[in-house]
Amino acid sequence: MTRGTYYIISETTEDRFDEVDSLDEAMRIARNLVKESQGGDPISIEHNGKVIRQLVLSPDGFVEEVPVS
Repeated sequence: MTRGTYYIISETTEDRFDEVDSLDEAMRIARNLVKESQGGDPISIEHNGKVIRQLVLSPDGFVEEVPVS
């Protein structure tokens, strides 16, 4: 794991989709992945070994950020 790198991960399957150098780019990719996922399946952004953001698709079709547990 490289410092300064953000990883986009499926919390359901633990698949790593991508790694990028900026949080903005990671958020853009995660939003797109959430839109393609099953409703409620979280997509996480990991940085320095910790999940820092988590996004899900709400029942009404909006991408929402949820608290990281």
